[in-house]
Amino acid sequence: MKRKILVGLGGIFVAGVVGLLVVARVFYPTNIAETAADQADESLRTRHYRTDLKTFAAEAARIVPTISTYGRNWRLAGSDAAENEVVVRAEVPVVVFTDDLRITARREPAGDGVVVDVHSNSRVGKSDFGENRRHLRQLLDALDARFK
Repeated sequence: MKRKILVGLGGIFVAGVVGLLVVARVFYPTNIAETAADQADESLRTRHYRTDLKTFAAEAARIVPTISTYGRNWRLAGSDAAENEVVVRAEVPVVVFTDDLRITARREPAGDGVVVDVHSNSRVGKSDFGENRRHLRQLLDALDARFK
C-alpha cells in the first residue's frame, strides 16, 4: 500500500514539473530580455536621458545596489569604460539563480544626452518565467525616476 502511495505521489510530482515546464515554454519562451528602439512593449524601449555619460555612470552605480529581487540587493559586477558598459548581477534567492544585466550608455548623436540600452539574461535554463523582463522594468523605472 505504501509503495502505491509513493508511486502515485511521484507521478503527481513529475506531472507537476512537466506542467510547469510546458507553461514556461509557452508563456515565457526565452530567458533574455532587452531594450530596443522598436520594442513592442513601450516600457522596454531604449531610453534617452538629458545628462552626460559621466553623470549617468555615477548615478547608475549609485542606483543599482538599491534595487533588489526578493529581498536580495543587486551587485555591480564590473564595468568597461571604453565600451560605456556596466555589468550587474541580480540574484533570485528563491531558486538560487543569477541573472546578468548589461547597461550600455552612449552619447546622443546630437550630443545633448545619452542613449541607454539594457540587456538581461539568465545564466541557466531556457525560460525565466519573465524574471529578466521584470529586472529591466525595475532598473528602467529607477533610472527614469532619476533622469526624467
